[in-house]
Amino acid sequence: MLLGRDSMDTKFETIEARITSMLPQLQSECGILQRIVYKNKNQHRRSSYFQRLLKVRRDLRLLQSANLEDLVTSCLLVIKGDKPSLKRRKCDGEKYNFMERLIGAARLLTEMVEPILKAASYPSATAIL
Repeated sequence: MLLGRDSMDTKFETIEARITSMLPQLQSECGILQRIVYKNKNQHRRSSYFQRLLKVRRDLRLLQSANLEDLVTSCLLVIKGDKPSLKRRKCDGEKYNFMERLIGAARLLTEMVEPILKAASYPSATAIL
């Protein structure tokens, strides 16, 4: 039984490392998308694929405002079973419940899937036709 526990711990550690390494990559790709939208806003603003890119950009901004990095680290701590420090922070009136923030981030991610796929496939579909 102990052997299975060690295997599960190593799998969790690799998953944790992959997730934490993807967060900075998401930030850099968000910056690239911001730059693409900024450079091409006037020229392509009426195109349907560009409208989808604008929706993805808006959703990414909302995801960043949800502080995704804190959500992920908190989730990983809970899954791992580590207790967070007992140091109490000042609680703002604007701070929302952790579960509500997590659900909101999950909804944003599910809303982003369709526009991303459609925006990515649109230019390649016209090139084939």
